Amino acid sequence: MHHIGICDDDKNFCEELSDMLRRIMEELHMEFVLETWYSCEELCAFLDAGNSCDLLFLDIEFPGRSGVDAGEYIRDRLDDRKTSIVYISCHTGYAMQLFRFQPMDFIVKPITYDAVKRALRVFIKSMERRNVFFEFQIGNEYYRQLCDEILFLYSDDKKVCIVTFQGEKEFYGKLKDTLHKLPPHFIQIHKSYIVNQDCVVQYSYERVKMMNDKILNISRPYKNKVRERMIYDKRERERERKNESW
Repeated sequence: MHHIGICDDDKNFCEELSDMLRRIMEELHMEFVLETWYSCEELCAFLDAGNSCDLLFLDIEFPGRSGVDAGEYIRDRLDDRKTSIVYISCHTGYAMQLFRFQPMDFIVKPITYDAVKRALRVFIKSMERRNVFFEFQIGNEYYRQLCDEILFLYSDDKKVCIVTFQGEKEFYGKLKDTLHKLPPHFIQIHKSYIVNQDCVVQYSYERVKMMNDKILNISRPYKNKVRERMIYDKRERERERKNESW
C-alpha cells in the first residue's frame, strides 16, 4: 500500500491530478491511499503529527509557506530522506533552488497524463531499489545495510567506513572490492571515496557535496569519468521526460 499526497492550493488541479493517479494506479494494479492538502501549513502539520507520505506531488507557489519551504522542512527539520517529492510549477527556473532537496521529478503545468505516469514509473523503481542491501562482516558478526541509507563510503588504512544518516560503521576490506558489491548509482570519485549519487546535493568538476554537508574532493584520475557519469544521467533523465510512455 502506497501513501500518495498532493499539496496544491488549486482545488480543480488537485481533482485533475487525483483522477490521473487513480487511473494509473488501477492500470498498474497497485493499492494506494491518496490524501490532499491545499496549503503547505496543512501538509507540515500532517507530517509533524508523525504521519508520512511515500510520494508527494508538491506545488511551489503558495500565498503563504511555499513548496520550497515545505521541501526544506521535510528534508532538514524532519530529516526525512525517504519521501519522494515531485515538484509542480508553471515555471521552470527553480532547478538549482530545488536541487539540495533531492526531488524525484519536476512536472511543469499544465500537467499531462504521460508526465504523471513517468513520475510514478520512477517512484516504483526507487521503491524497488530501497530493498537492496549491502552485506559486510565485522569480526564474527554479519550485517546488512540498506544501500538507500548509505551516503558514501571511504577507506581508512585497511578498513572501509560506511557513512549513513545515523552514523558510521567500519569493516576490514578494500574500497575497490566494495564497489563491485554496490548498485550502479554508487560511483567512485577518489581512491578513498565512493558516493551514493542519489545523496549528492551539489557537484562540480572538483568536488561533491553530500546531504550531510560533507564536501568530498574528486581526484584527477576520476574527474572525467565522474563528469561523464553526471552528464549521462542528466541526459537520461531528460530523455525519459521527453520520450518515455507506458
